[in-house]
Amino acid sequence: MSQLAESILLPNNLEDATEQAIAATHQAIANGATRVLADLRFPELKAMPIAYEFAASFNQQYGEAWQAIFSDAGAAALAKREWVDLNVSVRGVNEGRRAIREEDRAFLLIEPTSIEVEQVEKLVQLAGDRPFVMLNPRLENSEVGLGLAARQMRDRFLSTFETAYYIKPLELGALWRCYPQTWQVWLQTEEGMQKLTEVEQRPSSDDIDRLFRQKTGKQSGSFLGRLQQFFNALAR
Repeated sequence: MSQLAESILLPNNLEDATEQAIAATHQAIANGATRVLADLRFPELKAMPIAYEFAASFNQQYGEAWQAIFSDAGAAALAKREWVDLNVSVRGVNEGRRAIREEDRAFLLIEPTSIEVEQVEKLVQLAGDRPFVMLNPRLENSEVGLGLAARQMRDRFLSTFETAYYIKPLELGALWRCYPQTWQVWLQTEEGMQKLTEVEQRPSSDDIDRLFRQKTGKQSGSFLGRLQQFFNALAR
């Protein structure tokens, strides 16, 4: 995998974002990270096409010595049917040790949810010091009914991962991180996207709201209603 350029720009489309995420993930692994997270937080995003691109990059990097792991049995079955051009073993998160073979050099887990946190943590422990990548985790989707102990376990578990890529459109801009760069908050303006700040740690929602209020007098609000609106702003 080629090294990322020192200065990386916000992506103009989903394809660019996916390429950035793949490159950032492999660079983080090359630099020694073994638990890596890549998260494209676009509304109503279909994860399977992105998962395929990641899987193709894993094939290039690891040959057949890696596992694709799905939390959803239907998605796993779909991947087995559609990824006929990839030499990849597809497993479910509930398969335990069968999903973590001795000969595997890396693991890609697609869209785990909060329901599988305990199972995923066991898989990561079985993987040891081999790269374990979580793509588009949805570990906080089931906050309602999720007990405090479960939330604490999830947060503790997530803190062990290096976020190689994260992009989240906001009503007034975006939150973005592309390894090895730091976290960035961007503001959508009439002229295009303007970088407001760059910080070492992921900023909280309150931090982001404070930045937007200082700049515009408005709060960051919810996701953009349409993905294309966000990319149109990036392309200006």
